Amino acid sequence: MLFFFDETFRESVRFPAIKLGALCGIAIPEGIFAEIANDVYRLKLKHFGADYASNHEIKGREMFKNYVFKLEKNGMRSKNLDFSQDLLEYIRLKGLKVVGCVCFEPKIQEFKVVDSAYLDRTFRYLFERVDMYMKINYPYDKAILIFDDRDQGINGRNAAAITKFFQRTAVGIAMDSIIPTPFNAISQAQSVGVQLADFVTSLIGLRFSGNDNALPFFRALRPSIFQFKNDQGTWTSGVKVMRIK
Repeated sequence: MLFFFDETFRESVRFPAIKLGALCGIAIPEGIFAEIANDVYRLKLKHFGADYASNHEIKGREMFKNYVFKLEKNGMRSKNLDFSQDLLEYIRLKGLKVVGCVCFEPKIQEFKVVDSAYLDRTFRYLFERVDMYMKINYPYDKAILIFDDRDQGINGRNAAAITKFFQRTAVGIAMDSIIPTPFNAISQAQSVGVQLADFVTSLIGLRFSGNDNALPFFRALRPSIFQFKNDQGTWTSGVKVMRIK
């Protein structure tokens, strides 16, 4: 199972001093990855034409720019929003699931490991959800973690801390549904998994920053967010929200 991840950083719409980071991902079975890539290409072709479909990435920040919502309010249809609606429906129909972590705590909301010997709680909460998803739905498969490329220093420290967590801690070793070595993928027009991760992460970031324009689209995404029953028998969201204490 391929898990593609991306991050976004935003300010609260109502309280700009409050900032958040979101690291979210989408699970794509390896066996249908080529099918997903072709279908997403056709959706891009339908709404934006051949050049965009072949040479341009799906970027959540572009799809959900403020001006496209203004066009909608003024009665003018937006290709961006029409495409977004189609893509969200496609994600739902294919049964693709989303996990993530939204963090308001200033010291750890950038998803950058400071000490490669220690993994931030943000990543731990995220991997708990990946592990639970795999053990419930794909108990005989392994999750491959693929992160959007950042700079070399961040990539290296994060990868080292993640690998040590899975290989040297009791909690990490118990998450044996996840391959312990993460990968990084350069974002480009053909990297469909990273594009979908960017899209869902941007939408989740908008939702938790208080952007009301994004609410109808977040509601369309909600059925695709993984959820599970915890040990106490209560439902837990696949998107962990870490509020300021």
